[in-house]
Amino acid sequence: MKENRNLMMKKQYIKRSRRIFGIFALTALLSSLVLGGCGKEEQSKGSDSVDSGAYLLTVDGYGVTEEEYMLFLRDQKAATVNYFWVNYKAESDDKFWTSEFDGVTPLEYAKEKALAAVVQAKEEFILASERGILEYKDYGGMMEEMEAENAQRASKKDSGDAFYGLSEFTPFTYYQYLNGNIRSELEHSQEELVEPTKKQLEEVYEANKENLTLGTVYKYTVIYEDGRTEEVTQNTRDIAKEDTTTEDLIYNYFDYMKPGDSIQGYLYREDKVNIVLKSVESLGYMPFEEAEDSLRVFFARSEVSRLIAERVEAAEIVFDQDRYDAITMS
Repeated sequence: MKENRNLMMKKQYIKRSRRIFGIFALTALLSSLVLGGCGKEEQSKGSDSVDSGAYLLTVDGYGVTEEEYMLFLRDQKAATVNYFWVNYKAESDDKFWTSEFDGVTPLEYAKEKALAAVVQAKEEFILASERGILEYKDYGGMMEEMEAENAQRASKKDSGDAFYGLSEFTPFTYYQYLNGNIRSELEHSQEELVEPTKKQLEEVYEANKENLTLGTVYKYTVIYEDGRTEEVTQNTRDIAKEDTTTEDLIYNYFDYMKPGDSIQGYLYREDKVNIVLKSVESLGYMPFEEAEDSLRVFFARSEVSRLIAERVEAAEIVFDQDRYDAITMS
């Protein structure tokens, strides 16, 4: 009976939510290159099941608690409000979450986005476990780790010892922290597992040329109110991370200007100035031979993205229909 019930819920889920996995199509298209090697392995996931009430849903047999799912649903709130405002001019009032727009309510939209996100996160954790990168822990285990990490950071803060990142994690920021580290480790492991052919690297090179630019050089004159002038030569590759003024100038102004055009009354490092664009020169792209190390990183990254997208598409998802349907947003 349990198998039949799970199968029924699975069919209901697929019929109602098939479109959520379309959001992974773009990720899957990042690479059409062939991955050798790693497939899913059957593992023991414990005796708890979706039917026992321990989980809201399971992903390939691995449980997702309601509290865990709600982290992802709450994260969708602002984006959902913005989506329905931009597309339907929908006001975020008392009836917002249950009002239909083209047959879909904001609540349904947010829940499906959250479901897609939690399935992807789970598949990343599962794959990392299969590859021996980490020992898989359920949400309760993650929260125990978070509390221990927060206590350790609090102790370091009190004693004046250095540490990196946040002084205290919330459940969602800790989940993001783990996911970011896992994705990075999966990409490193992919580099070790699969050596791309030259043909594959050439395809990656063509697909990622914009990330391998030698930069664009802008020459411009800054004219101050007191008559002083400053001649500036700026390569886009050399813009300091904290230099938001130059970024704004180039990407919000120069990108739409021709040499000889000017900007009047621009606030430039606390001075109001006029700026004349003198010349723009693209330096082209890094030669293939010099880019090979970067291309291996891009290849591994795209292969992990493709692999995760495939696992998400093939995931066996079973959930407690009544509990899922009862979830609301306020």
